[in-house]
Amino acid sequence: MTPVERKRAIEHGESFDRFPAVPFMSEFKCEFSGITPKDLWYDPVKMVEAEILPFNRYGYDRMVLGPNTRGIAEALGASFVYPAQGAPYLETPYLQEYVQLDTMEPVDAFRSPRIQIFAQAAELLAEEAGNIVPLEMSIGGPFTIAANLRGVETLLRDCRKHPEEIHRLMRLVTESQKSCIDLAAVYGFGIAMAEPVANPGLLGPKMYEVFVFPYTKELTDYAAEKTGKKVSLHMCGKTDRIWKYLSQYQLNEVSLDNIVDLALAAEELGSQVPIAGNVDPVGIILNGSPDEIRQSVLACIQQGSKAAKGYTLATGCDIPEMTAPEKIDSFMEAAREISKILIKGDHL
Repeated sequence: MTPVERKRAIEHGESFDRFPAVPFMSEFKCEFSGITPKDLWYDPVKMVEAEILPFNRYGYDRMVLGPNTRGIAEALGASFVYPAQGAPYLETPYLQEYVQLDTMEPVDAFRSPRIQIFAQAAELLAEEAGNIVPLEMSIGGPFTIAANLRGVETLLRDCRKHPEEIHRLMRLVTESQKSCIDLAAVYGFGIAMAEPVANPGLLGPKMYEVFVFPYTKELTDYAAEKTGKKVSLHMCGKTDRIWKYLSQYQLNEVSLDNIVDLALAAEELGSQVPIAGNVDPVGIILNGSPDEIRQSVLACIQQGSKAAKGYTLATGCDIPEMTAPEKIDSFMEAAREISKILIKGDHL
């Protein structure tokens, strides 16, 4: 089955060949494809190459383009440093004073030069792969984009000291993301989101309810309406204290950090929304043996597949760029082998 056929079969309650599998790779795609991080974020042709080359080898179940948190933050004025290797990083927070919000406008994805780079890539990728594998455009997370504009520590402090300004900033970001959703819909893409800064270890459930939940709910509802597809959301950290909020979103899945108890998530969160996870990308994928990878994949599928709303095998976060490519072969081979046995009802 192609990934599109597999997804369609699962959605319609029909037989399928294996559980969907998505190793999150981010800058690993640079090492694999021989391109620089700057190319991955600024060259639409190389963006597409960096999606197609690893897919052709591994055959996983989703391709994702930006703009992501970084691209939207840049479109709003932020500046990032792009090293020759490794993840880009924020230079200096753009939003030094909230008075700057008085003159800032939401991103128009159809006119922004920064976002139009991703539009070019989306058009190319849709033509190359749209009938084979589900495609998503990542729009980051509203609170994480706000943190990239204001700085994480300052933003968290301002949630208490200047809550009204945080809401102004969140509205600006949310409207920018909604424009990117409109753009994704043109090319038939679904939406991916990631909110590393909004995890309860940093923000806390009460603050999440006030500053993140209403905007994320608005975005997932809007994405489902505009694209006809539910959102894939990744949350870093231990998130059980906010599961009651995550369960209210329009989600294709919520992917969970490897520190989360997947069995508990399958029972409690997986009864409300589909879940994904959560093989350790460092301890297992980067540093583990093929057998250790297989055992972790087995444990995750056994636990996660008990989720009533559905399960996708995934890594708990991005795989480091220095990971040996053969490790992802082991991940996907284990996914195929174990899925086949479990779906047939045989014992391992």
